[in-house]
Amino acid sequence: MKKHILFGGMLLLAAMFTGCTEDFKDWADPIFNPEPTAITIPGVTASAVAQNVDLAKADEAVRLISVSTSSAPEGTTFDKMRIVVTPEGVDGAEPKTIQAISTTDGTFSKETLQEMILEYFGRRPDVRTFDTQVYLDGVYQGQAAFIDAGSVQLTLIPEAPKISPNYYIVGGSLDWAASAASKEQKFRHSDLDVYEDPVFSIIIDAADGDTWFAIGDDEGCDAVGNGDWSKLMGIVGGDNKATEGSLDYRYNMGADNSFCVPAGAKKIRVTIDMMEQTFKVEAVNIADSYYLVGGNGSWSSDKSQKFTHSDKDVFDDPVFTYVLTGGSELWFAFGDADALDAIDNGDWNQLFGTKGASEDLGGSFDRRYNLGGDHSFHVDGSAKFYRFTINVLDMTYTITPLNFEPFIYFIGATDGWSQAEQKLALTDDSGIYTGYIYCADPNGWGNEFKFQRVAGSWDDEINFGTFTGGVSGDFVEGGGGNIKATAGEGIYYIEADMATGTLKGTRITNMNLVGNFNGWNPADDAQQMTWDAENYCYVITNAGVTADGWKFTANNDWGINLGGNDSVEPSMVIDDLAANGKNLGAVGSTIKLYPTRKNSDKIYCTVE
Repeated sequence: MKKHILFGGMLLLAAMFTGCTEDFKDWADPIFNPEPTAITIPGVTASAVAQNVDLAKADEAVRLISVSTSSAPEGTTFDKMRIVVTPEGVDGAEPKTIQAISTTDGTFSKETLQEMILEYFGRRPDVRTFDTQVYLDGVYQGQAAFIDAGSVQLTLIPEAPKISPNYYIVGGSLDWAASAASKEQKFRHSDLDVYEDPVFSIIIDAADGDTWFAIGDDEGCDAVGNGDWSKLMGIVGGDNKATEGSLDYRYNMGADNSFCVPAGAKKIRVTIDMMEQTFKVEAVNIADSYYLVGGNGSWSSDKSQKFTHSDKDVFDDPVFTYVLTGGSELWFAFGDADALDAIDNGDWNQLFGTKGASEDLGGSFDRRYNLGGDHSFHVDGSAKFYRFTINVLDMTYTITPLNFEPFIYFIGATDGWSQAEQKLALTDDSGIYTGYIYCADPNGWGNEFKFQRVAGSWDDEINFGTFTGGVSGDFVEGGGGNIKATAGEGIYYIEADMATGTLKGTRITNMNLVGNFNGWNPADDAQQMTWDAENYCYVITNAGVTADGWKFTANNDWGINLGGNDSVEPSMVIDDLAANGKNLGAVGSTIKLYPTRKNSDKIYCTVE
């Protein structure tokens, strides 16, 4: 009798907070059902059934919690167990409510538990700890109460295959044992955890004939050194020439089941998804040249719209670039020489198109015959120009709208990274900027620099990575995306093609006067100018120039020279100098050349 009175009082207390109902809705619903006040019953206590539960080995229904109800009043029934879990070690994690499948034995859905772990921790199969509060619905003589059965700690391991941090090709064009030992054919991977990004890829050289290989992680490669080849991975099913499918360890398959790519490929791309345990093998053949079809030109095989490329081997640099003129909408595709030749035979399916929507400004591409349609690229023409960049090794593309401002601004160690006064000018509407820049390192920070599109603004800065078409001459990559001048302090002539993404720097070792007065000798030491770093100008005080024509030449050669801008009035010609400009006629013995556009938007000189 005493037990009945105790429980009845608790039920009445619970009813004061929650009301009495025989139909409990989800108490955790924040809109319709505010969380009720839970009561405790002596002896109704939860405990964990098992710890370190490995979901990879568990049944679809997993028993986690047992609740002792022996002290509850006679006739009491329990229903709807739910737990509120809070992960340990996850800052700011919100608790999550999980409903049990069975109240009587604390059984939960394996799928639900897996999703819970992934939400907080990801897929890595480590032991994950949850602080757990257990709640039950109780009913006695038609009255309901919400019961706190206490707290338990649960430790669970998510279901996931073994994924190693590193994978390697064993064999290929190399000796099998030697390649396993050296591990030089290593798959590439992102910076993400391997359980968040389980995809690895590699491109290897093909052998002269058929290319045979296996795949191994560190453990598998090390085992080869001990004569154990069973820990390498091969093709499930044993079809050696399969281009995609499942892979597994040799010891599970009882056979080698190595991969084989038939003769004829130059390179081979291998992609593995270690979460799904699948592979894809592709023969990679990169052409020497690629051509745009459509766009500003015709839909034909004339090969007039050729992509630009660096002077590197196409496998070392698989990036090609083409710049289209905007102003109206454009449709286009591209192909190699074989694809364009096929057009003459009425075959348009060898051209490349986008895997996504035609309007996508980036993504992947493939041959039309694999896409099942034209899948042409499209731009609306709102930009002045469009840079179309293709990576034919990764089979990806980027379309960049280009609207060029009159100047880009030099900023770097020369002025302590605080001023952007020197500048390059847009000399070609297609995006070519040129000019002279004084590079120095007065603070010992490294002779490095970047460019700004707007002076003083780091928004959309122009750095080493901007020049995807290549950086050459006396410039290399510096730290933090900077561009480094390698030939030391001095003046550099810069050619920056912002459309094709190429940059070239040439150190100016000397600047001379040349003209009729010295037989147009660009290497006349008697007419060599001196750099005045304080005033950012070249100076000569014994100039021999005459009114019948003269110019400036750099590095004892005609390759870089300055004359008058053809577009200005003759009286103003020395105020606006241009590359390869017309002859000058001003006469004087002291000449100063201001090449960096630091104090003016023009390159100019004074003659006294």
